[in-house]
Amino acid sequence: MIIQKQVIEKSGIPLFKKLLHVATVSQKLTANNVANVSTPGYQSQSIDFKKEMQKALHKERVPLSVTNPGHIPSTKKPAEVEIYTDESESNASGVNNVDIDKEMGSLAENQILFTFGAKMAMQKFTALKNVIRGRS
Repeated sequence: MIIQKQVIEKSGIPLFKKLLHVATVSQKLTANNVANVSTPGYQSQSIDFKKEMQKALHKERVPLSVTNPGHIPSTKKPAEVEIYTDESESNASGVNNVDIDKEMGSLAENQILFTFGAKMAMQKFTALKNVIRGRS
């Protein structure tokens, strides 16, 4: 437990975990929007990436402790991401409010963010592995 607190949490890995989680949720929502581009009355959904990452940076930690050897320690699950539904009227297509150009741009942006998060997490884990093995 002390190793987790001193090494893992201070390495930045939890932040990259959150980045990957938020990018994944955003990708799923965007893919759903694209799939429903011609569904009459469908309302597009999205997340506020910046707001979600700010929540990850400024979250308050609640200390949990195991008071009995028979207790199971808490496992942290990713916090729920707030999903916004665009309730505006339909756009130029007249079918619904999904803007396919905006959604395709969002897919590209999510891909870049996810790739960045995955590469940074991999670098952190590689550095930890090298430290454990006694390499620099």
